[in-house]
Amino acid sequence: MAELKDRLRELRNAHNLTQQEVASFLNITESAYGFYEQGRNEPSIGKLKQLAQKYNVSIAFLAGETDAKEPYANSSVHEHPLSYKYKDLDDEELRFLDEQLELFRRLKREKEEKSQ
Repeated sequence: MAELKDRLRELRNAHNLTQQEVASFLNITESAYGFYEQGRNEPSIGKLKQLAQKYNVSIAFLAGETDAKEPYANSSVHEHPLSYKYKDLDDEELRFLDEQLELFRRLKREKEEKSQ
């Protein structure tokens, strides 16, 4: 997989931007941004977030950890619609739900096996 420096150059070129334009967007000098693309320096987490938002990719893609260009996402956008119901559960309630889910999955598998 690509390195951060390669991804930064690739995305900047794909968006027809100059190093100066990206540097201005990040509120840093052109040479500071150039160091990112040369691999001589790495952006802070905050700068990575800004770049991920600008290019609509994940930070993992920028870092070269994945080749999937999943869009940058605000975590609240992707939360499960029912997550608000479960945020205040105590350990006992979480164990109960986990046990019920495992029971459901086991019964579902058994049903599927019988139908084959």
